[in-house]
Amino acid sequence: MSSDSKHLTMKREAGFSVIELMVVAVVMAIIVAASIPSLRSHTASVNLTKSASKVAASLKLARMRAVASNVPVVVEFDSDAGTFFLYQDEDEDGSFDSGETSAGPYEMPNNTSISSVSFTNSMVTFNPTGSASETGNVVVASCTELAKRVDVTAPTGLIYVSDIYDLADMEE
Repeated sequence: MSSDSKHLTMKREAGFSVIELMVVAVVMAIIVAASIPSLRSHTASVNLTKSASKVAASLKLARMRAVASNVPVVVEFDSDAGTFFLYQDEDEDGSFDSGETSAGPYEMPNNTSISSVSFTNSMVTFNPTGSASETGNVVVASCTELAKRVDVTAPTGLIYVSDIYDLADMEE
């Protein structure tokens, strides 16, 4: 083996060629591009879960405040603005008055919105016994048409979250 052929062999083994690096870069770009839709869908699902949990946690907080303070606590939703707030209804008139303790308004985060509210006048009252004024729900939707429903049961005041798999079917 001559020294020139030995030198060429060693040179080939020294690293990667530009073509090999380009092929790896193209393959990596294809893998990343193929995973983007899945990542977006997963992100929307996580954001929706966080938003529905925020609504459920606020309803549970209202229920606990009503029991602890022995005063009705109202949670009021504004679907158009995508907000909700709660207040202790000291005079039990069903409306927020100055001087009453309140929390909020809270906005719906991460590209989610309040799709619908089934409570009369878009509000639910938790009584000092822990019961709710009526059975109803709040539907929280994401920009990808995924949705979760936060339900409140009147006699017990219990709150739970459930999935809605096709928001379009529900709205018909």
